[in-house]
Amino acid sequence: MTEETITFELIRKIQLDEQKATTLTRLPTNFFNAISNYLEQKKKIVASDDRKGALEMKTIERLVEDIFNRRERKILNAAIIAARSGLPPENLGEEERPFYNSIVALVKNRRNDLLKSLLTGRTEAAAPMVVFKEDTPAFLGIDEKTYGPFKKSDTAILPEENMRILLERGIIEEVRG
Repeated sequence: MTEETITFELIRKIQLDEQKATTLTRLPTNFFNAISNYLEQKKKIVASDDRKGALEMKTIERLVEDIFNRRERKILNAAIIAARSGLPPENLGEEERPFYNSIVALVKNRRNDLLKSLLTGRTEAAAPMVVFKEDTPAFLGIDEKTYGPFKKSDTAILPEENMRILLERGIIEEVRG
């Protein structure tokens, strides 16, 4: 979706669409940044003694929070599905991608560690999660699986040898939990 002018009506429409749909709906480009700018501008316009304006601001804030909460829940569900099936969600915003990638990595790590140990009776050390410090193109891992491409701040779990090389080059850092 292209960048649209943010209005109260657009926010309400998006909130209704998110409420009706079970999956992520398409948002205007840079929606959350545009919302932030819109709210800043609105706050400058609304006078402190303007009850109607203050009420409208509260309503807008509630709608935005509802959109955010609904999308967050849908992203969590999509991440679980992606960890199991490898199918990425549609309509994921750029601002939401790092959150989604982190959740997918956590779910995959948990599935790999706990589920495999339950099914095989063996426990293996959990592979550490890493965060990318810069955009990185897709690459073939030591395990012959394709990893990436990754954007700055994306998280992943990588084979030990690939992780060591990328750490040495300063491309990633280990996430400490």
